[in-house]
Amino acid sequence: MAQNRRPPTNNILNRSRPQGALAFLVTIVILGLIGWVYLRQASEAAELQHRIQTLRQQEQELQRQNDQLAYEVARLASVDQLSARARQLGYVAVSQARFVAVTGYPSHQETAPEETMTLAQRHPAERATPSAVAGWWKTFTGQFEAWAQSEQP
Repeated sequence: MAQNRRPPTNNILNRSRPQGALAFLVTIVILGLIGWVYLRQASEAAELQHRIQTLRQQEQELQRQNDQLAYEVARLASVDQLSARARQLGYVAVSQARFVAVTGYPSHQETAPEETMTLAQRHPAERATPSAVAGWWKTFTGQFEAWAQSEQP
């Protein structure tokens, strides 16, 4: 009987081979998953970097176009360009302005029309800002209301 009997160490080694192979296989699968996750994240990072670069180039192009359009607006809004365009459309410069005095019209301004022209000529570069337009509109509507009330019997 001693001859048929195998040593217990051989029996343990035979059982550990499938467990060792399973452990090796699990290790390979885990390393494969880790590699796949890493490559996926690296790929997404590269895609995002490319998209960021494309958007920055697009932003620079749009900024360049915006600057070009601002230059065109400034060039076309210059006095020389506006007067040339007005001459092309058939407008002529006024050599002497004439004003009609309306009797009974309440005036909220104490300046004469000649003084108003002089003030306008002194500040030709003033632009129509929202506050200036609002102020003008308020003055205009106030004058119109005063005129309408003076016309009522």
